Amino acid sequence: MRDWHPHPSEPILAPSRNLSGSPSGCPAIMPTSDERPPFDPPLGEEPTPSDEALAWFTRLRSGRLSPEERREFDRWRQNSPGHARAFDEVCELWDDPALKAAALVADERSPFLGSTAPPRRRRLTRMLQAAAVAALVIGLGLQLDLPTRLTADQQTAAGERRTIQLPDRSTVTLNTDSALAVQFNAATRRVRLLKGEAWFQVQPEEGRAFIVESGRLLTRAVGTEFLVREERQGVRVTVVEGMVELAPNGPAWAPLRVEAGRQVSVDAGGPGPVREADLSTATAWLKGRLVVDNVRLGDLVGELRRYHAGAILVVNPSIADIKVSGSYTLADPAGVLTTLTQTLPVRMARLTNRLVILF
Repeated sequence: MRDWHPHPSEPILAPSRNLSGSPSGCPAIMPTSDERPPFDPPLGEEPTPSDEALAWFTRLRSGRLSPEERREFDRWRQNSPGHARAFDEVCELWDDPALKAAALVADERSPFLGSTAPPRRRRLTRMLQAAAVAALVIGLGLQLDLPTRLTADQQTAAGERRTIQLPDRSTVTLNTDSALAVQFNAATRRVRLLKGEAWFQVQPEEGRAFIVESGRLLTRAVGTEFLVREERQGVRVTVVEGMVELAPNGPAWAPLRVEAGRQVSVDAGGPGPVREADLSTATAWLKGRLVVDNVRLGDLVGELRRYHAGAILVVNPSIADIKVSGSYTLADPAGVLTTLTQTLPVRMARLTNRLVILF
């Protein structure tokens, strides 16, 4: 998920005066409304008390609670000490002084905000805090991804890997947050990668091609192992064994052959240069690992976002260029970030199990 920033025309949600019996900064009672903003946990999961606390916090700030919903919140909070504790933790992070200090750094470095006078800094602080809460709720809703769910034959959630055996005994391993559709007939074996990344181990079959369709790219293989990954600008193909032929899904450029140990990225303008691939790094996710060598922290965070069922926000842009190397487990992206904060000049705040803020 990309970092979410509110548009200048969107309202800025400021910390409000105390509620009776509530920590500083908790939402005040706003004008009521019958409209109830949605909150959806990731597909297949039940919301935790922390998830529910964040949802209630966001709804209280929105001012869209009817009197009955306000009473429902009171019942929820009083129902369990864990509920009250989770809600208090959300309120405490909202007022975290270190997070506010990071917002001031972001303000001073921003080329868009101009003046760094204290009133503007305070507004940015509130904007960043509002963005953090809104990003999580919006991100959880987007994970439902209904159009893909309706089209896909197989789909993985964030952090999940799954191996599927196809009708011809070829296998596909889907990486995190990926989906595919299978279309086999007497003449062709065709798989559409709808999103994400997949590793294909293709069984040779005389007279019936195996084709992977991803965006505007067709990858044709016979008795081959290869990776196909959707990227922001196009598709990247890495050949582990054998050889594949790449072609546009329509007339545009001449077909291109890629041999084992090589990879190529293809965007709207056609294929880039064929280059040598680091196969151990490219296939590390098959073993649940992420291997990086002297990459920007911002790029590492971008990769970890693919495996995190929520949002990871970088509030202080000055830390994004810190260089990082290592081999990390993909089973716990937030745990990876916790490890990094122990060796790098970076601080981290966690809001429920879904939202991680680096500053």
